[in-house]
Amino acid sequence: MKDFKTSIVLKDNRTASLRLLEKEDAVALHSYLQNLSAESRGRFGPHPFDWQTVEAICNSLPGDVLRFIAEDDQQNIIAYMLVKNGMISADKDRYHQLNIFLDETITGTNAPSVADAWQNSGLGSAMFQYILNYMKNTGYKYAVLWGGVQTLNARAVHFYKLHGFTQVGSFLYDGKDNLDMMLEL
Repeated sequence: MKDFKTSIVLKDNRTASLRLLEKEDAVALHSYLQNLSAESRGRFGPHPFDWQTVEAICNSLPGDVLRFIAEDDQQNIIAYMLVKNGMISADKDRYHQLNIFLDETITGTNAPSVADAWQNSGLGSAMFQYILNYMKNTGYKYAVLWGGVQTLNARAVHFYKLHGFTQVGSFLYDGKDNLDMMLEL
């Protein structure tokens, strides 16, 4: 999958290139993360946004997390979506409290983000659907959300429901109500 690259056609007929993050993308990824609005940054939290974290991520590729990026025609990163093999421990603990025991060898944890200027362009839906299809075609049976989704983020909750995710639980984190949602692929 190292040479993986494809194009996504958006609803306004613009295209974006989808590929896996590479070591050489550290500066572009850091710029992408730094340019997210405070609201977007507050809703995407699988890792810190500082240079040291981004550099460590890029230097440790591929790792156990697939890191997909979308680029515009200027090769700027405009979306960044993660698929972790298995579940993070906090998510697994919450699911176990709900008597949901997913086989981690066939479960992927998702964390999608889209640059503010590209939200509502269809990029997130097209890229996320591509990733879900990839997951299904490579043996995953379940998709869960990395750290859930904030209930106040109605657009995201709606987005996940459109892609077939269902709510399985709720929890409080950092003073915010969140939902655990999953999809059987």
